[in-house]
Amino acid sequence: MNNYTLVILIVVMVAFMWWTSSSRKKQMAKMEQEKRDQLAAVKPGEWVRTRVGFWGRFVDLDGDIIVLETTDGHEMYWEREMIAEIGGQPPLADTEQKDTLETAGADETTDEDETVLGLDEPTNDDFFNNEPDEQQK
Repeated sequence: MNNYTLVILIVVMVAFMWWTSSSRKKQMAKMEQEKRDQLAAVKPGEWVRTRVGFWGRFVDLDGDIIVLETTDGHEMYWEREMIAEIGGQPPLADTEQKDTLETAGADETTDEDETVLGLDEPTNDDFFNNEPDEQQK
């Protein structure tokens, strides 16, 4: 009797492992198909982010190769698996708007108002301290 329960337990475990493996394969195939459908629906000019963090504009799709355009107009070829996000706005879109605002307001600022790296001009007290350091005593 004890051997039968052991065999039944092993059969149940193998069946459970096979079932989880097949359901995972089905889920991965479904996600892969959704990704293919999503890439097929992408229009040229939409922003695309790769898994390594590169943002580019979608140009063309040729099988598993995707052509993305950089901001300076160069085209780069990426494998379909490297695409992480379609649509959205790259983080640099805000800085482009800020740059246009800064150039519009550039006439209002003067050189005296600007600081280099956020540092103020040093004072004589900073460089010429009359008191010796404790190590020099």
